[in-house]
Amino acid sequence: MNNTLLVLTDFSDNAWSGLRYSAFLAEQFQWKLHILHTYTLSANLTFQDHFGEDVAEVLRKEREAKMKTLAANLADLHPESSVTTACMLGEVADTVLNLLEENSYAFVVMGTAGAGGLKKRTLGSTTLNLIKCCPIGIIAVPEHYKQPKLEKVGLLTNFKNNERTLLQSLTDRVPTTLDLLLMHVTEKDITAAPETITSLTEAFADKIQFNSVKYIEKNAVYRLDYYMPIPRAIDWMIEKEGVDLLIVCYNRKSFFTRFLSRNLPKFISNNLLIPTYFRSESFL
Repeated sequence: MNNTLLVLTDFSDNAWSGLRYSAFLAEQFQWKLHILHTYTLSANLTFQDHFGEDVAEVLRKEREAKMKTLAANLADLHPESSVTTACMLGEVADTVLNLLEENSYAFVVMGTAGAGGLKKRTLGSTTLNLIKCCPIGIIAVPEHYKQPKLEKVGLLTNFKNNERTLLQSLTDRVPTTLDLLLMHVTEKDITAAPETITSLTEAFADKIQFNSVKYIEKNAVYRLDYYMPIPRAIDWMIEKEGVDLLIVCYNRKSFFTRFLSRNLPKFISNNLLIPTYFRSESFL
């Protein structure tokens, strides 16, 4: 199933955005979709034998009916898509990891709340947990993202050796040649040395096939008269260069992740402009 996307849904609007983006990828690269919904029972019901079994059966039928409706709606918009579905009892992270042990998927995709207000839900925490434990990484898609395209990818770089492995983990699974934008956020007006930039761009161009490789940096500023924090600096580069997919390494030691580790659930739920591929350094 390495030509299949594992797409997570909780039947929300933001999950629908993840499905639509997945369907776009499937159409572009002739991939299949496997849509997964997970659900749990409350602890007090689990141990109440017959009553718990009855509740579980009602819940199963309810979720499967929602999945049937979801698949039908998706088929109306993307009639050529090859779609399978599953509703499974269990925690989402455990279920995803079990499926990844049994099958080979191109990517795991899930929707996030995106720009427009932090929801009173744990979606950000769920996404963070999956980023930490998912060996193939997570593509997070912001809610209401409506212009899918995959031609230019932006890699958030801090000049680390594992960034090439991170990037290759994506390009090896995408059957097309992309444009690459290397994106670096600076602080305190400290810019990268020209030889460092040249070495970085040449290393990527030599080892991985791209249509083009370009470097850009933006300084994060925290003055009262001009406020450009890290997320805004990233957004500025994305919008200026027309990036279609952002690539981020989850690494607790980097300055970028020190910022994200404090705010990642909110950042993912409330600030993503475009689909973003997150992968933990543990799997690079």
